[in-house]
Amino acid sequence: MAQHKKSIIYICKVWSVSTDFKSLNSLALLLPLSISSTGLSRRIKRFTLLRSPLGNKTAKDQFERREYRRYFTMTSQSPAKVLAFIDILKYLNGVKFKVVLQKLKKNT
Repeated sequence: MAQHKKSIIYICKVWSVSTDFKSLNSLALLLPLSISSTGLSRRIKRFTLLRSPLGNKTAKDQFERREYRRYFTMTSQSPAKVLAFIDILKYLNGVKFKVVLQKLKKNT
């Protein structure tokens, strides 16, 4: 009888957003080289505020906020490596994350 081994592969997908470009790039330096990363497009949000709340409608200040985004994926057979990868994410200030974990079963 042939036995089929089932190996489990864990896939961790991370979407990150930050207004500070340097902190987002420092994340790429903290991660091992085996993790693939993709820079996504940046979002620019522009808004205008009135300087005075009462009369002068022509006095306005304009601001913009830039959000830089990046996407990381990691595949591993060891759940400890995936947890260590997620643990690295908490050391970055000013970066928001969305993490999706998947478990794939592979017949060998």
